[in-house]
Amino acid sequence: MHALSFLSAEDMCAVSRTSKDLRRFSTENMMWRKLCKRQGWVVPRSVVAESDCFDFQKYYSEKASLSKPGSMKWSEPVKAQGTVPSKRFKHTATVVGKHMILIGGQETDTKRFSDILYYDTETNTFSQPSIKGDKVPAFSRHTSCLVGNKIVIFGGFDGFGTNYHLALFDPYTRIWTQVPQSTLNGTLPPSRTNHAAAAVGSKMFIFGGNNNNEHGNYQVLDDLYMLDTTTMTWSRPQTTGDRPSSRSGHTLTAIGSKLYLFGGGVWNEDEGWVHKYNDIHVLDTETMHWSKPATTGTVETSTFPISWAVGRYLFVFGGGSKPQHCVTNDMYVLDTATMQWSTPDAKGDKPQPRDMGTAALVGNNVLLMGGYAGGAVDYFDRMSIDASPLRNLCR
Repeated sequence: MHALSFLSAEDMCAVSRTSKDLRRFSTENMMWRKLCKRQGWVVPRSVVAESDCFDFQKYYSEKASLSKPGSMKWSEPVKAQGTVPSKRFKHTATVVGKHMILIGGQETDTKRFSDILYYDTETNTFSQPSIKGDKVPAFSRHTSCLVGNKIVIFGGFDGFGTNYHLALFDPYTRIWTQVPQSTLNGTLPPSRTNHAAAAVGSKMFIFGGNNNNEHGNYQVLDDLYMLDTTTMTWSRPQTTGDRPSSRSGHTLTAIGSKLYLFGGGVWNEDEGWVHKYNDIHVLDTETMHWSKPATTGTVETSTFPISWAVGRYLFVFGGGSKPQHCVTNDMYVLDTATMQWSTPDAKGDKPQPRDMGTAALVGNNVLLMGGYAGGAVDYFDRMSIDASPLRNLCR
C-alpha cells in the first residue's frame, strides 16, 4: 500500500484490474484520501467525521472530472423545434426522464402563463400537450419539485390578487390537480411567491418568500415548512442552529440529505433591495439542524440566481449582482465538502446575463431557459459537462 500511494489515480485504477488483492488495496479509502491531499484537496475533519464513510474515491473522481480543462463547454444558443416557449421569467423547469417540463411564468406583471411545455432532449423539440383535470392557473413565482412520479407545485401569483397553494401534476397522465386545503393534514403554510423549494425522498421543503399578512401588509418570510407526500401532511418542523434570515429570491438545492440555501434578499416597493445576500445556509434534513458554514473564494451574485447540482457540487449562474445594480452571467461552483467557491473555466461564449430563469440537468447537459434582463427573455442555452467519474476506470 505504501508503494501504491505513489501512483497517479489513473495508474491506481490500472493496478486495480490486475488481481483481487491489488484491487482491494487500490480501492482503500485511505489511498484516495492521500491522492486528494497530494492534489491539495483537503476535506475538513468535521466533514469526514459526520459521514459514516466519506467516499474519497468518489470525491476525487468528481473533483478531477470537473477540474480538468475543457470539462465544461457552452454551446451555441439552442434552436429548438416545435412549440417553442415565448419570452418568460419566474417559470419552473422540472426534469422527468428525457424531458424538461416548463410550467407557467410571466412576461409582464399582468401577462402570466398557464401553459405546460415538454422539451424532448433527444429530438430537440418542444410540445404543448393537452392537460387534463383541473384548470392550470396563469401564474408565476411558484416552485415545482419532482417527488416520486409527480411534480409538486406550491405557491405563485396571477398578478391580479390571487395566490395559489398546493397542486400536483402527473407528467405521464398529464393530469393537473389543484389540491383542496381541506384534504390536507397538519399545519398548512400560507401561500407565497419568490420562495424556494427542494425535495429529499418523499418530502418537499419550502423556505421564505413573500406575501401579504392578515392585515394586507407586504412581508418577507423566514419560515420552513415540510410536506410529507406519503400522507399529504404539512408541518413546520422544529430546527436547531443558525436559521437563515427572512429573504426572497434565493435558491434551495438538495444534495444528498442536505439542503443548500443560497443568496436572495429583502425587497420592498419603496426602497427596492434593502438587503442582498450571497451566503450559504445548510439544513441537514436528518437532524433538522441549520448551519452557516464559513466559505472561501469569491461569489458576487445574489438575488434570483439560477442553481443546480452535479454530484456534491453546487452551481450558481446569473442573478442580480451583489455589489452592482445589474444582472450577471457569471458562474460559480461551491465544493460542498471544502465549502470553497471557485469560478469554473467553461469553454465557449458565456450566455447572456439574466436572473429569474431556470436550469435543468439532463444527463451531462445543463439547459438554461428564459429569465429577465430588463424584460422577459427567451434565451435557451446548453452547457455540456464531461463529468464521467474516474471511478468507472477502476471497475
